[in-house]
Amino acid sequence: MKDKIRILHINDLHSHFEQYPQLKRAVDDLSQTDRELIKVDLGDNVDKSHPLSDATAGRFNIALMNELGIDYATIGNNEGIGLAKDELDCLYEQDQFQPIIGNLKDEEGQPEWAKPYLVHKTKAGTKIAFLAYTFPYYLTYAPNGWQVLEPMARLEEDLARSEVMDADLVIVLSHLGVRYDEQISETYPQVNLVIGSHTHHLFEEGKLINETYLAAADRYGYFLGCIDLTVENGQIIACQIEAIPTKDYILDLDKEDEAFIKAMREEGHRRLAQEKVANLGRKLNFNETCQLVLQAVCQETDSQLTLLNTGLIMKMLGPQVTMADLQEALPHQMRMARLFVTGQELKEICREVFTKAELLKNQAIKGMGFRGKVFGELITGNFAYKNGNLLYNSRVVDSNEKFSLVLVDQYYFSSYFPTIKEKEVTLLFPDLFRELVAKYLRNNGADWDKR
Repeated sequence: MKDKIRILHINDLHSHFEQYPQLKRAVDDLSQTDRELIKVDLGDNVDKSHPLSDATAGRFNIALMNELGIDYATIGNNEGIGLAKDELDCLYEQDQFQPIIGNLKDEEGQPEWAKPYLVHKTKAGTKIAFLAYTFPYYLTYAPNGWQVLEPMARLEEDLARSEVMDADLVIVLSHLGVRYDEQISETYPQVNLVIGSHTHHLFEEGKLINETYLAAADRYGYFLGCIDLTVENGQIIACQIEAIPTKDYILDLDKEDEAFIKAMREEGHRRLAQEKVANLGRKLNFNETCQLVLQAVCQETDSQLTLLNTGLIMKMLGPQVTMADLQEALPHQMRMARLFVTGQELKEICREVFTKAELLKNQAIKGMGFRGKVFGELITGNFAYKNGNLLYNSRVVDSNEKFSLVLVDQYYFSSYFPTIKEKEVTLLFPDLFRELVAKYLRNNGADWDKR
């Protein structure tokens, strides 16, 4: 007897709720099938750059996943790192699906809200082992209260489990990125299918490496992945993989879609606006807003110096400041990175960063938590870099003098500042960039202009 199975998968939605209406129509349409249907989400569904995800700490995303009829989901770094640990521990309280994650633990072991793996038995009797792993950002998971495990080692252990070995098919829900996915396909013939994400790659008709199929459907709900499997005697005899553009499901001039998209943003803004942060007394100009952010970063991280870029600041603040204002002004999924440097090391960092400043100024930046438009100009807090010299407290810095310097974590993780990547850094949790500024304003906002 042939077992016909359809898997629909959503990749890296990142709270792009403006894509949800057509994504929902695509899911509904492709769910009309005589095949057994399984729906999965590959992680990074939550992104606090959207005000309603921010206001609900991602729980609104879970409500939409329930509405789509998701069966299984894994987590991405936006859930595992973009949410504080207590937020992630509460994220799935209202889920109607089963989260799976095989390489994440806390001090008590496997998180209660997820299974390490799962065996799904179809109506026709096919046993499918679902394994799931997220990208191992060791430096960022650890200070957030999690231990992220090396995924390939965990995969080997899971493949050796008796339940997995007894399954007819092994499917990996991968939030690891395309290179890991290809490595899995090249190394583990036991894996029949890898559904990939994280690197936002797209396999419009799938890919086959050795005997392992790969699927991936881009990001932001631009595509819906559809995999049709035909299984006979526990073996795949046919596999059709498609990434279907959801733009095909846009209805011309659909007022309901426009109303939905607007309502989601307005509801998030309304909720966040209820959380008052500070009264600055007047509207700040852009330069003053930058200076406030620099000061906030230094004080709240207990650091002497900071280096930021103006592209991080999307809106001027004041006179009243709410969490809605900060969410608009600083929408980024970033935390701060602190490093200790000598004057000489700081000069080397500045030489590299400022040399690239003009090139980066108007460059569109994507990824690494950046939710702005362009990099913008470099700005410094509590120091200056002029004519190749460092000035601190109006004097030239000694080469052996030591400083604590704080930056957004993007500077460490991205490839354009290798001098910073070589340094030992401490990533500061649990506050996102804007949450740190909010703490500062709650304590200093009223007096900021009097300093």
